[in-house]
Amino acid sequence: MATLRHADLLRHLAAEHGLHVSAVEELDKDVLHVSARGERERIVRVFPAQRPLAAVEGDAEILRLLAEDGYPAERPDAHPVSVVAGRPLLVTEYVVPVPRSERREAIRDAGGLRELGRMLAGLQLLTPRGAMTRPGGAWHHFVEGRPADELAAASRFLEGAGTDDAASLDTLRRELAEADAGDGLPEAFLHPDFVLPNVVAAADGGIVLVDWTGAGVGPRIWPLAFLLWAEGVKDPRRAALVAAGYRERIALEPAELDRLPAMMRARHLVFLAWNLRARRTDPRKAAVSALRNRAATDAVAAQVIGILGAPLPPGDPRT
Repeated sequence: MATLRHADLLRHLAAEHGLHVSAVEELDKDVLHVSARGERERIVRVFPAQRPLAAVEGDAEILRLLAEDGYPAERPDAHPVSVVAGRPLLVTEYVVPVPRSERREAIRDAGGLRELGRMLAGLQLLTPRGAMTRPGGAWHHFVEGRPADELAAASRFLEGAGTDDAASLDTLRRELAEADAGDGLPEAFLHPDFVLPNVVAAADGGIVLVDWTGAGVGPRIWPLAFLLWAEGVKDPRRAALVAAGYRERIALEPAELDRLPAMMRARHLVFLAWNLRARRTDPRKAAVSALRNRAATDAVAAQVIGILGAPLPPGDPRT
């Protein structure tokens, strides 16, 4: 961890959280799985110094509220938030997973992608309160706030790309300008990264959603669009399962269905801007990827819109 020594973090966890750590596994950048002597395992997320402490306290409050609602999310530790070396951190309980070799079967046994669609709809049917009402939905690795803030940040990244390939950059600008952040559409409480990598197949049964950084209120189809894209580009039949599960609980409005394709393309364009800024790709490759993604996504969208927009039987309470 840059600017934070490992030993200093361990001393902090012992002094502030009573966690005398015996083993550490880094799951992602600044995301640690820690084992503490005589204690249950924990997840420790250390955020950049520029992230306000109030935002991290909001994360902890959201997890407490989700626990009150009985939603299958990770749970906050008894003393979840502190600051170490000027950086806020969040401690949550570790969701013990099934062995990696059993993960796919365990998720399938829990209902698979159809159940994931139902879970996303169920989350959006909760009543936001407290920290849940903050603006959310943006990919927190990029920016915090609403989806429109995420797309605006991607545009800034393109402008700072520093390339002589004007034609490719123009293609990316045009694709990003046509992406939709969902402003003006029905809103709900959102998990901004509601995809399989953030699903834990729990050893004690069921599936649990983790990594709630950046959760808050925004256009309800934003995370649905991302999940449909993430699964649909693997196989359109996977997106169809998600759509069928979601439709069991929520019926989208016509305006949402009309704008879904442009929303499904958005997060991929954000990823391209991120990688271009980090010099992990070049403008030509990014532009080609954007155009290919448009064609692939539009094909998936045409299929799932038919499922999501199917007529409801008379008297059905879904909204």
